[in-house]
Amino acid sequence: MALEVDLETGKVEILDYVGVADCGTVFHPQGLTQQMKGGGVWGIGFALFERQIYDPQNGLPGNTGFEQCKSATYLDVPSIMCWDAVAIADPQNPVGARAMGEPPMGASASAILCAISDALGGHLFNRTPVVPDMIINYVAGREQSSRPLQIHTA
Repeated sequence: MALEVDLETGKVEILDYVGVADCGTVFHPQGLTQQMKGGGVWGIGFALFERQIYDPQNGLPGNTGFEQCKSATYLDVPSIMCWDAVAIADPQNPVGARAMGEPPMGASASAILCAISDALGGHLFNRTPVVPDMIINYVAGREQSSRPLQIHTA
């Protein structure tokens, strides 16, 4: 994962993405391609955009649609997303395969958060999504607009 953080605007641009799956025997490379890319996009959204808010008193969601909780789009992901597979057969499965649906999401989100931390000299935000105002506040030396344990609250 390679990304660029604009310290003036707080915008994060992902320059390069490579995902590697430990999925055992690969039976359908095109299917694995779509799972790896789709999981990567899902993780990008989780790490950078999908800010969900809930009413702290009643626990009801404050955003109820995609117009209020942005997911990643074509404009937010690299135009070329590469992948590969370890392709070592799983001895616990008779055909040597493993499931490969959601692991790319967690891996790509983690890679993005680690790359942002590295770009900011090791600073950890300890929450997702990392949005531009959080980066600007950190660079300017101001307190964050949310406190620890206020994740996903209004």
